[in-house]
Amino acid sequence: MESKKKLLKHLHDFTKIGIALSVEKDINKFFKLVLNAAMKFSNSDGGTIYTLSEDERYLDFTLICTISKKLELGMADTAKWPSVSLFDESGNRKYKNFATYVAHTKKACCVKDAYNQDIFDNSGTIKYDKNNNYRSESMAAIPMLDHENELLGVIQLINATDSNGNIIEYSDEHLSSLTSLASLAAIALTNRKLINGLENLLLHFIKSIAGAIERKSKYTGGHINRVAFLSEEFAKVIQNDEKYYPKTHFSDNEMQEISIAGWMHDVGKITTPIHIRDKAQKLETIFDRIELVMTRFDLIEALIKNDMTDSNSDKEKLKMLLSKLENDREFIINSNAGGEFMTENALQKIEEISQFSYSTNHKTYHLITENEKENLSIKRGTLLPKEMEKIREHALETHEMLSELTYPKKFKNVPLYASSHHEKLNGKGYPFGKTADELPIQSRILSIADLYEALTAYDRPYKKGKTLTETLKIMAFMVKDGEIDGKLLDLFIDSELYLQYAKKYLKHEQLDNVNLKNIKAIYHKQ
Repeated sequence: MESKKKLLKHLHDFTKIGIALSVEKDINKFFKLVLNAAMKFSNSDGGTIYTLSEDERYLDFTLICTISKKLELGMADTAKWPSVSLFDESGNRKYKNFATYVAHTKKACCVKDAYNQDIFDNSGTIKYDKNNNYRSESMAAIPMLDHENELLGVIQLINATDSNGNIIEYSDEHLSSLTSLASLAAIALTNRKLINGLENLLLHFIKSIAGAIERKSKYTGGHINRVAFLSEEFAKVIQNDEKYYPKTHFSDNEMQEISIAGWMHDVGKITTPIHIRDKAQKLETIFDRIELVMTRFDLIEALIKNDMTDSNSDKEKLKMLLSKLENDREFIINSNAGGEFMTENALQKIEEISQFSYSTNHKTYHLITENEKENLSIKRGTLLPKEMEKIREHALETHEMLSELTYPKKFKNVPLYASSHHEKLNGKGYPFGKTADELPIQSRILSIADLYEALTAYDRPYKKGKTLTETLKIMAFMVKDGEIDGKLLDLFIDSELYLQYAKKYLKHEQLDNVNLKNIKAIYHKQ
């Protein structure tokens, strides 16, 4: 009857381990189940699980337990339990340790008395026993092997006992059942390694794609990296906040999901023509057409000077034309640079220059073409409306590209978070015009991270990086206009994350003294 109960208990333990094999994500918790079951099944006083090191030269203590020494089942202290070397200095296999012997032979093994055997060098065991007032007798070790018979680790047990507490030798029945347990442990470890390997591959591939996109642009190379960093740090701040978001807590998977979305938020820019994405001057296409315009200025100037040699020409009028050309030349050069705002007078001046013509020898010459006039008349920045629309398409492309991928369930929201960094809470953003109730906090985090990076970035050729005061003031007005989340901006400011980022990435002259009270007053009702 007693043996039947014991058998049922072992079956229960095996069933529990089998279920855990499918659902337990923490490999160390799973190992605890295995070692605990192995020790109970064999009535062992001690047990250890070693795992193979990354470089495959050591057995690392992972779990350890000795009941009689009150060393409870738990993770091994690496300082107290240093790794066991599998090879000597010459690269030869070491068989001195019982665990290394089993690791190299890949065969389960047991000894009746560790002090009286010829399988391994017992000096280390005797030394340990002496230092810890212990006596190792019966021992068993089982290799953990993967599906290709490659070593993953070793399970070792010490001092099996009978029902009366007497130390006994490990039996064939013990080794058979322990080998089954070792197989389950090996499957779990193999699965974990495969999953970790695939996840690492995914993350490295993501960062590789992000790096390729950044290398494509000579101006915005650090943008994705900085947005990813800021998104990750902001999520950590929210995670630990007790004032604004006391009930918001991200799991490890959710934190990783935010990170991936940060890295992938601009993947759609891979389809954006580089001459639009990197358009540094208004006249720039594949090259900056300002040189063509200047060549026309030079040509007309030369024609005028040539005509001045004609005795019948109106020299005073021609001199005035040369003076006008010089002024217009300087004006065109300045207008080619993208600014924050272009006045109506400046726009009128460009219109006048476009109307200018000079005729000589039955030919008429103009300074700028209709297309050049259109580009020079851009009121803000360097992009035409149709070019801006092309830039904005990257958010939709990001969504479409990421939506075509098959993600682990825990990362299923990456397309949503990554593609909505230009959405606004009032529904006036893009690509889908989502409103506040459609934008989770993760999307809002990315929006603020992308916005703050864009405003402060000093590596854009068409604008200077704004100071902290200028940046936070713009963001405050965006909160007031219902575009970004005010509570998130409060936390961004109060946590000083804005300053932490600035000290890491901005120029010293951008770090002015911000009157935070005045900034918050813009969007907080007084």
